[in-house]
Amino acid sequence: MQPELKIKIEQRENLLNRVRKMLISALHLNASPEELDPETTLFATGLALDSVDAVVIIVELEAEFNISISEEESMLALRTINSLVDLVLIKMKENETV
Repeated sequence: MQPELKIKIEQRENLLNRVRKMLISALHLNASPEELDPETTLFATGLALDSVDAVVIIVELEAEFNISISEEESMLALRTINSLVDLVLIKMKENETV
C-alpha cells in the first residue's frame, strides 16, 4: 500500500472514531463507538434521531473540529455517520487552504 494512501486511511479511521465518540457523548447514546456502523442512517429506522438531535450534531461537530457548517451542508451531511465524516474532512481541508 502506498504510504500516502495509508496515511489517508488512518486519518479517516481516527476521524470516524472521534465522530462516533462525539455522537455518543452529545446524544447520550447507549452504545460503544464500535457498535455504531458508519453506514447507519441517523434518522428514521437508523438511530431514530430528531430535528433537535440534528442541531446538536452540527453544533458539536463545529466545536469539536473548529469548522463552520452551513445549513445546506448540514442537510446533505445528516444522512449517515460516514457522510458526517466526509463533511468534516472537506471542511478541515478547506481550513488548511485558507
